[in-house]
Amino acid sequence: MLVQRPGAPVQDLVGEDTDYYSVDWEDESFADFIDTVLRPRHPTAVISLTTAGVTAAAMANSMLGTAGTPADVVKAMAAVGDGEDNGGRRRIRVQTFSTAGAHRLVAAVTEGHTPSLPGHVLPEQCLSTAELPAVRDAVTNLLDTAGLTDGPALIRLDLHEHGTRVLAAQPTAADDDEAELIRQLTGFDLVRRSLAWPLGLSPAPHGKGAPHGKEEVR
Repeated sequence: MLVQRPGAPVQDLVGEDTDYYSVDWEDESFADFIDTVLRPRHPTAVISLTTAGVTAAAMANSMLGTAGTPADVVKAMAAVGDGEDNGGRRRIRVQTFSTAGAHRLVAAVTEGHTPSLPGHVLPEQCLSTAELPAVRDAVTNLLDTAGLTDGPALIRLDLHEHGTRVLAAQPTAADDDEAELIRQLTGFDLVRRSLAWPLGLSPAPHGKGAPHGKEEVR
């Protein structure tokens, strides 16, 4: 089944057999929706791939006891960074994916640029020898401190000459267009991986060959 906010474009995932609901998850009635509509269906997991729906999915999982990113992790990551640009040399969006506490750097996209080659997004290629360990350390510290052990994370970083500064972080995949671009350039399917892990399915990549990127945070 699919739950979207009122006014949101209906996703391509919605088919004739899809149970579709339009619900404002910021409204107090969302808790009643979880109890009266979701609970009787005994879902395995409640998953959101959008920044707007991460908190709602975490709330549903907390109430239902289902798999997914815990609410305290979502809250901890939302409190990270101030989102302000203080004139760093370069701003990037880092996409990570974690499995059992091991964090993988999937892609690093420079803001204001549209990547067209694998070398534009693969961390070990698009980050300098000084930037890569600094980004790795920042990501490791953030994810470990927040308690994220499984699933995707999208982290905005401000790269300075002497280090990095976290601008924002959320336990979600990039938007549809960027996730597809990352899949095409690296072979790493963020959407498929993000949907698979709460269901206990294999994280093995889907499609031809293995992902180009092999950068492991640890």
